[in-house]
Amino acid sequence: MNRIAHLALAVTVAFSSSFVFAADLSVEEIRLQIQERQAEFDNYNKDLEVQIATAKQLEQELESLREKAVTAESKRQSALNEMNVQYERMVEDPTLDITDVRQTYLSAVKTHKEVKDAITAKYNDWQKQLQDVELRRLSKHSLLNKLEGLREQLNSARLDRLFEEFNRQDVVSVDHNIACDREETLAKCMERGKSLAKQKASKRYLDKLYDGLSESTEALKRRPYSDAHVQIIRSEITNNNFSGLGNYSVSMAVEVKGNLQRNEGCELLGLDGRYCALDKETTTVKQFEAPTTESGVQTDESVMYELTVRSNVYDDEVFIDGVSYGSTRLQIMLPSGEHDIEVVKRGYETYKQTVNLEDSRTLKVELNRSQYSFNKGERIQDILAGDINGPDLVVVPAGSFRMGDIAGHGLENERPVESKEISHSFGVSETEITVEQFQHFVSATSYVTDAEKGKGCAYYEGGRPVWQENLNWRSPGYTQSKEHPVVCVSLKDAQAYVDWLSSSSEQTYRLPMESEWEYSARAGTETDYWWGEGVGTDNANCGWCGSQWSNVSAAPVSNFERNEFGLFDTVGNVWEWTVSHRSQSGAVVRGGAWNFAPRLARASTRMELDPTFRSNYVGFRVLREQ
Repeated sequence: MNRIAHLALAVTVAFSSSFVFAADLSVEEIRLQIQERQAEFDNYNKDLEVQIATAKQLEQELESLREKAVTAESKRQSALNEMNVQYERMVEDPTLDITDVRQTYLSAVKTHKEVKDAITAKYNDWQKQLQDVELRRLSKHSLLNKLEGLREQLNSARLDRLFEEFNRQDVVSVDHNIACDREETLAKCMERGKSLAKQKASKRYLDKLYDGLSESTEALKRRPYSDAHVQIIRSEITNNNFSGLGNYSVSMAVEVKGNLQRNEGCELLGLDGRYCALDKETTTVKQFEAPTTESGVQTDESVMYELTVRSNVYDDEVFIDGVSYGSTRLQIMLPSGEHDIEVVKRGYETYKQTVNLEDSRTLKVELNRSQYSFNKGERIQDILAGDINGPDLVVVPAGSFRMGDIAGHGLENERPVESKEISHSFGVSETEITVEQFQHFVSATSYVTDAEKGKGCAYYEGGRPVWQENLNWRSPGYTQSKEHPVVCVSLKDAQAYVDWLSSSSEQTYRLPMESEWEYSARAGTETDYWWGEGVGTDNANCGWCGSQWSNVSAAPVSNFERNEFGLFDTVGNVWEWTVSHRSQSGAVVRGGAWNFAPRLARASTRMELDPTFRSNYVGFRVLREQ
């Protein structure tokens, strides 16, 4: 536990108050911090390579010592055998001198002990070096996330600077001469002259604004496509006159102000629109109301009972006395007496039963496949022991894909890009496992998580992880509902949950392999995010991704669009545990989180963690085999 605590303290990757100070810094000050962080990150990479090489060297030296130990043990045993033989001879011949034999044996014992002691010391050195490697790997992710956070702050600061530089007010002095038309009255010529002078002042000031921007080169590239403009506040004629040739001259002082909206600022600087996003309006969803019907069966209309119908599949349809009442789970009040129940779903054999309602009851329906094979996009839900609904699953089809940093924006642990084959379709939970779903497991098993037994759960404050004993999945340090993803769970906790799912459903559940997770998250795409190369605005809950939860907390599941396979929140919200053969610990989290930069929420981003680590930004989803 102490080892993990020390490792966790190295992961300074949160976006709490660690970046608050940057909001008040200038663009150049933030850029200087980025340079410093980048240099620190590069040094971490170099040091990590050295530490990995040192660990490998220690492992080789340990193996060499073990080989020496085998040889030393053989010599010790040989010397012991020889000494025993000489002792037997000495019994018959007390004058026999066995000093040399005894000395050879003592020397062999000493050599053997020295080698064993050296093995113990070398093993301890090796384990300490492995711990240092893991600590530095976690620290590297910390620095990378800080670096990405500063870049996010830089873009916001650039936008603020542009907004301040453009939306300035000034007085422009302008002279303008025009020739009055012969058919034009003097008054009209004067008005036209003043109007043209104002236009000249506006154009001159707009040019001045663009030329005076700190990033004028960048802004001028996009000026033709921008709606930024100048607003005339007031104007004053300082001098005007008509010449004898019918020309009008006017001198004006025009008070003008630049007018640049924040969304136009993003366009001028070529920034993602999420830096200029407005708050999303709250929408309400109309609740579905089941229709009421009359049954042709003889019943006692004065007595009503509740019938609950559940099935082992998703998106089925329930008919009662020939009338459709929607899909399971269904709860409806019916008159006492007989009712014909029919449950249908494409690809399954139809279930039919006549029930005689004499009290409230639950009907658990098991639909059997007419042809047992998962269909792409099909939804499945197992009914668990105790009549509990299992997680909603979506079928992911078999196929092949390229795994890793395809777009070239990733880290070294995402390379090389490899072609992978997913030979069988599988079901995967359409959302991260929620607090409510985890509560069913705890209630059924009285399971106690590592956070509740040990040092609690990590959260971030002041740019560093802090372990707090009273933080766990029930109370992660922010307000959560039953629809929030469960967090503060270790890999062991997640494995315990899937083991319970398997035994309770009599199906095979497990955590996704790393390749299965990325295949599901990509959903047939090869871009950094399933919707494209850029993270955009309000597409996911990650640091600076434009949602109301960004850098605040996890969001209730399914608040953003599904990917093409039908999965929610494969980008951001909380990191998700996966099982990996590429990781020394066997544990890798994928998908990014609410307090991690967008770059760390790409489809190929991977972070290796100790299996016992838990925090309020790590959760999981489950996979079900056919």
